[in-house]
Amino acid sequence: MKIYDTKESRLLLAKELAAEGIVLLKNDNSLLPLKPGTPVAIFGRAQLDTLIGGSGSGASTSEDTTLILDEFRKTGLKIDSSLEAFYRSALKAEKEKAPAPEEERAKFTELLNSGMIYEIFGKYKPPAEEYSVPEELIADISSAQTAVLILGRGSGGEECDRRIDEDYYLTASEKELLHKVASHFNQVALVLNVNGYIDLSLIQSYSSIHSLLFLGTAGEQGAAALAEVVTGKVTPSGKLPSSMAYSYEAYPSAELFFTDKDRADTILTYEDFGLSAVDNHSTGFTKSPVALYKEGIYVGYRYFDTFNVPVIYPFGHGLSYADFLIENSYVSRERNNFLVNVKVTNQSDSYSGKEVLQLYVSAPSILLENPYQELLTYVKTIELKPKESREFTLSFSLKELAHYDEASAAYIIEKGSYFLRLGNSSRNTHIIGKIQVTETIVTEHITNRLGLATANKDKLTFLSNKGTTPYSYEGETDEKDNAPCLLTLNQTIFDTTIAAFTETNSNNTNKVNTPTASPAGSSLYSTGKLPTLKDVRDGLLSMEAFVNLLSVEELAVLLNGYGPGLPFGGMGGKYSSTIQYENGSDIAVSTHPTGFPGYISPALEKYGIPSVFYKDGPAGVQMTAWPTGISMACTFNNELLQEFGAACASEALELQVDSWLAPGVNLQRNPIGGRNFEYYSEDPRHTGFCGLYITLGAEEAGVSTCPKHFALNEQETYRRGSTKNSFDALDSIVEERAARELYLKPFEMVIKNSKVSTIMTSFNKINGIFAAGNKELCEGILREEWGYEGIVVTDWGDMDIVVDGADAIAAGNDIIMPGGPPVINQVLKGYEEGRVTLKDLRTSAKRFLHFVMNSNSCKKYWEEVKN
Repeated sequence: MKIYDTKESRLLLAKELAAEGIVLLKNDNSLLPLKPGTPVAIFGRAQLDTLIGGSGSGASTSEDTTLILDEFRKTGLKIDSSLEAFYRSALKAEKEKAPAPEEERAKFTELLNSGMIYEIFGKYKPPAEEYSVPEELIADISSAQTAVLILGRGSGGEECDRRIDEDYYLTASEKELLHKVASHFNQVALVLNVNGYIDLSLIQSYSSIHSLLFLGTAGEQGAAALAEVVTGKVTPSGKLPSSMAYSYEAYPSAELFFTDKDRADTILTYEDFGLSAVDNHSTGFTKSPVALYKEGIYVGYRYFDTFNVPVIYPFGHGLSYADFLIENSYVSRERNNFLVNVKVTNQSDSYSGKEVLQLYVSAPSILLENPYQELLTYVKTIELKPKESREFTLSFSLKELAHYDEASAAYIIEKGSYFLRLGNSSRNTHIIGKIQVTETIVTEHITNRLGLATANKDKLTFLSNKGTTPYSYEGETDEKDNAPCLLTLNQTIFDTTIAAFTETNSNNTNKVNTPTASPAGSSLYSTGKLPTLKDVRDGLLSMEAFVNLLSVEELAVLLNGYGPGLPFGGMGGKYSSTIQYENGSDIAVSTHPTGFPGYISPALEKYGIPSVFYKDGPAGVQMTAWPTGISMACTFNNELLQEFGAACASEALELQVDSWLAPGVNLQRNPIGGRNFEYYSEDPRHTGFCGLYITLGAEEAGVSTCPKHFALNEQETYRRGSTKNSFDALDSIVEERAARELYLKPFEMVIKNSKVSTIMTSFNKINGIFAAGNKELCEGILREEWGYEGIVVTDWGDMDIVVDGADAIAAGNDIIMPGGPPVINQVLKGYEEGRVTLKDLRTSAKRFLHFVMNSNSCKKYWEEVKN
């Protein structure tokens, strides 16, 4: 792992990430790359107003953002000067009319730690209008035969999903500009500098648009990376992390996804699905919003392929200037892993490049329905020179063949043939063989924990593939008939394989290192010294004995953030104050040396407990403006994402951050999801790989990530309800199988394969129960099934409609953020009413103090105390 301790090293990595995430969707007549010296006319406001990221906790800002027009000029392209002058003048005039940035920041700071901040985040901001370029200006462009149109726009974000008209579908100003450019020029390259997918059907109608590039939101180095791809210095190697359909209506969740906060009549409620709000324990609200996951397991390509719905560009699609030949070499098995070795040859005469090898499986549908195919794993090649060949290995655990059967509460591999498909996109694969399962195998017995609410059972129908004809390609039937058997599997073979693996991998990566200690710490008491957390570290006192010293009031303070209502000493810098209670007790608390209000825990210096610092977000800790999740997912390069995790963690260390609030591993269920820019993919395994490798990189640098939002937070609109409108929080209604196989899967992959020590719950409900108040989710699945031993923090703002602080702790959350006296009082009231017990408080305190004791802030604190 490289060391990223300088700004220059991080910017180079940011540029590499951006470049590998650029997807060449179309390149008719090999329009790209453009040679240096080529005259070009550049259209679109984003050439000078390049979009680098999103908004909210996933926002990216930088004073050093590269601009597309400037970077194109650096490569030697000849830019039309009259068009450039027009755009510079238009943008300058617009900025002169805009509010001062200082005014906007002041408004934000004022509301930062209150629930009302989400009303601000949740206000829809439409895409910026494209400037209307005069016809005569376009007609006067004579030197350039090639036009590059940069379609740049951002909308949606935290608490706010996008819209369909004038958002997913092109705006009127975009259509006008597109028509003018595509009608005047015979050669057009279109660049999508967007924070989410948009409709491309109109673009297909213009034959002059030869090339199409998806840039996404690629961070501050995105423009520089784009210039190198457009001019051929870098060969594109990005792939789409989600399918691009021919229309919004083609997506299976289209009719189930409401986003318009300005029209309360569009909100879907229990009654719209024949259900009762009262039966689902949502009373006293004017609206009870519902997100019905009616499509079940059929999301993204799993839907399009299973139901044979055509797409413009499939999952995993991406072209290259090079041309690759993919050949299956041989297969093997190592314990519980199945390995496929693949030979890749770059057949190009001129271009080096990288290819992404993708392995899918088609499972039989007997007891359980299954999609046409599912991604198992992938690997990105190294850069191959022209005519160069190399072998690469794709590996997956045999347990990945299993599906969840709610009837038996078990993961099973059904009897039948499992066809393995190898290719470079979901619609460009070929069968390389099959795994033959001779009897149904049970891989794991567990407990149903996230089933439909009793009141809703038998009232809902979910999407089924019965009677449908899936996608197929010419020769597929012959490939199945002639597929070689690569492995025969039964229960005995499986159990033997897994047993051997378990024996050699018995150490749970999430185990907490606990020093051995004297349970009572009698030597400390005999000296009259008040024990501190350092004594626990030094083995002089057990954690249990130490936690037992804290009063209920102290525990309530400890398990909250340093939030609204507590005195602040400014944004960053140590500050002390005292919390007073009606019973006469005073609790002295202090802040973090670099952290700021709402993102730190209160330090209890009486016990030697320092403050720890949590910091947003998925695009970094706001030093380098890194590419956002959707752009990073396009790289399909796990090793590069691991480097990103390490680099971002090094920035976090500079700021004394203990928990980096990333990655966001919810799915891109719908193309107008407001936070799709910070999530990775429609596919759970691809999302899981992205989150896992970023986490592993951060761990190597010494920082824990905090995967979020656990779970089923795919829709932003009213996910936490609305105090102003008296709307309840969104209820995600989902079948347990879909929840486990799709929406929990990325979290499971990160938890089970890393040492991550923080995870964030979500605001929404799941089948009628708040995610943060769901003990089956936070304790049963997370801790009992997955073996997680770190801390669980709530999302920021659990203070009004969303789950009560006491209920959250009782359900397995350890820290309520951003905290403060209102939530501390919730916890104390819950204790008095018996909703949260002393045992619950102490359990959470022990887990939290283990995290604190191993944090960088704590180590620094002890060094300062020592000196």
